[in-house]
Amino acid sequence: METVIDLSGRMGPDRVTTQHLADAVGVTQPAIFRHFSTKAEIWDAVSERIVSDIEDTMPKEAASQDAIAGSVRGYVSLVEVLPAVPSILHSLELQTEHESLRQRFRTLDRNRHDKVTKFIEAGQKDDTFHPELPARDVATIILGWLKSLTLDWVLADRRFDMADEAERFIANLDGLIGRS
Repeated sequence: METVIDLSGRMGPDRVTTQHLADAVGVTQPAIFRHFSTKAEIWDAVSERIVSDIEDTMPKEAASQDAIAGSVRGYVSLVEVLPAVPSILHSLELQTEHESLRQRFRTLDRNRHDKVTKFIEAGQKDDTFHPELPARDVATIILGWLKSLTLDWVLADRRFDMADEAERFIANLDGLIGRS
């Protein structure tokens, strides 16, 4: 799966062919199809890997501010290591052609949104965050910004320090939603 992700980062996920994969791995195209009967199975495996990697970046238990910061830092770190992740996650072509991938990514988005919403609600309960702000809306803003940052970084050929941008956002977030 690493090879498909790497190729996606270099040429775009919708351009990766089984021949590209075979060439990169050093096998024949029929050898690829001995492991995966269809290209859809390859993308299913890739999407499972990406979902697992993203889920691993989400803090399990943490104070609300730390959990949000950890979520942002974890995802940014993952994208720095696997720059194709935003392109794969948000590829209209892949989602149109591979329903199971689309559903897997939609479930991931819902789960991430729910988790960040819970972090915000916890912060509202412990008086860290403004209680009058709708937690789901704040989660949408945070995750939307994160999506924008990572896609911008990819489209800018990684020419800015994404981790620095994330740290600036985290620092400003307290001023936006915090009680201080």
